[in-house]
Amino acid sequence: MKTDESSNTSNPFRDREPLEDSLAVKCLTEGEIDVLGRMPWSSNATFLVDISLDEKIIQGVYKPLSGERPLHDFPPEIYKREVAAWELAKQLNWGMIPPTVSRLGPLGEGSLQLYVPCDYEQHYFTLRDKASYSKTLKKLAVFDIVSNNTDRKAGHVLEGKDGNIWAIDNALSFHHQFKIRTVIWDWAGEFIDSQLIEDLQGFISSGPSESLVSLLTPMEIDALVTRAQAVCSAGSLPYDSTGYRVPWPLL
Repeated sequence: MKTDESSNTSNPFRDREPLEDSLAVKCLTEGEIDVLGRMPWSSNATFLVDISLDEKIIQGVYKPLSGERPLHDFPPEIYKREVAAWELAKQLNWGMIPPTVSRLGPLGEGSLQLYVPCDYEQHYFTLRDKASYSKTLKKLAVFDIVSNNTDRKAGHVLEGKDGNIWAIDNALSFHHQFKIRTVIWDWAGEFIDSQLIEDLQGFISSGPSESLVSLLTPMEIDALVTRAQAVCSAGSLPYDSTGYRVPWPLL
C-alpha cells in the first residue's frame, strides 16, 4: 500500500534514554552539531539540534549570541546566564536545570542545552497541584529567588518523560538588582527545607565555583552570594507584596 509521505511528517523531537550528566556534558561539549530547525515560542533565536559523538546522537537546544535581541536591562551574551543556571544547580546538587554548556556552534558562540523530552501540554499551572512534584517545585522557587530569575513563566517548567521536573529558559537571571518575576508564589511564607538551607550555606562557605564566576560579573557574583545569605537568614520563601512580580505572559 502506498503511504502518503506528506502526512507522515515526523516529529523532530525524539525521546531518549536518561543520560548521566557527565556523558551529557561530554556530548554537548565535543559533539558535532546539526541544526534541525528553529524552535517556536522563543523571543531570541533558538534552534533544535542533533548532537553526534562517536555512535551516540542526542538532541539539544542551541541559543547563539548572534540571535539575541538587545535588552535595556541586561547586557549582551545572556546565553552565558543559561550556562550559569546549570553551574549553580550543579554546585548545589539540586538538579532541575538540564546540562548546559557554552560553545561554538554553526551560528557562532552560544549556549547548548540538553533537550528534555516532555509533554508540552504540561506546565507549572498543571503540575503545581500534583503532590509528587510539590517538593521539587518549592525547591525551584528557592532556586529562582537565589538566581534572581526575572522570567519564570509557567511554560518554562517542564514535566520530563523521565518523570522529573526541569526548568528551562534561564537566560534572564543573575542581575545584580533584585528583579524576580515568577509564577511560583504558591509557597510564599512557608519554611524552606533544612536540607536546602544547608546546601545554600555550603555554597556560601565554599564560594561560587570558578566556572560560575567566569560567566557573571563581579557585581553579579556578589549579589548572588548576598541573595543566598538572605534566603538562609529568612528561612522562608518571600511574599510578593506588590502583586506585580510576575512575568508576562504568564504562560
